[in-house]
Amino acid sequence: MTGLRGDQVAELVNAVFALLGGVWQPVKGRHRILGLYRAVVLTLFLMRRNESQKVAGELFGCSQSTVSRIVRRLRPLLCEATAAFAGDIRTRAKRSAVLVDGFLAPTGDRVGVEGMYSGKRHASGFNVQAVADLDGRLVDTGLPCPGARHDSKALHEAGIADRWATHLQPGGPGMIADLGYLGTDAITGTRKPRGRQLTDIQRACNTAINSLRAAVERAIAHLVNWKILDTGWRGRLTEFPEVLRTVTGLEIYRTWG
Repeated sequence: MTGLRGDQVAELVNAVFALLGGVWQPVKGRHRILGLYRAVVLTLFLMRRNESQKVAGELFGCSQSTVSRIVRRLRPLLCEATAAFAGDIRTRAKRSAVLVDGFLAPTGDRVGVEGMYSGKRHASGFNVQAVADLDGRLVDTGLPCPGARHDSKALHEAGIADRWATHLQPGGPGMIADLGYLGTDAITGTRKPRGRQLTDIQRACNTAINSLRAAVERAIAHLVNWKILDTGWRGRLTEFPEVLRTVTGLEIYRTWG
């Protein structure tokens, strides 16, 4: 239901309990219908499966309004509970080369919101920049950008270029990307010139880079197994950055923990 091992869920419950100050059930008045363990599992389930709150309520034996209250209370705490661990992983990853690529987190068409439609992907949503190590493990995501943003521009707007600046500098560990990042300081292949052919060396370099890049595509495939990033975010667009931070922390914890 959660995508995490049982021991990982138990550790998260303990961390959330500590962030709550050791209090989940009120001392006076009506007790919450779900204990903390089941409440954390419910919150993880909604992010992993992206079911409606009504369906989740039926599965966990509570009302939709109760589900909404629990999720709004616990989702930020899950983000906080994984933040330090995710930060440590990013620090470790900065010692070697990394890979970057973007994907679309669909939101559907929203009235009065412009710039969300991606002509490349033929859907509306957020352009999310993801960074992975050479083994295909997620290490970072940037701030969500409108889906119409090109990857080369989103790299800067998402904050990835600033956070990983040393990798983009000459002599740095290196950030490897596809041809969508031409014009940035990332390491990319060579585009075929109009009316000419690539040299044998250029083709060999493109093959080597594409072989390495398969790892970041694998990392993104695992990330979007959190279906809230894959089957469509139905909530307020202003809440999506927090959701992305939470899911990023959880995926890093799942992969590296």
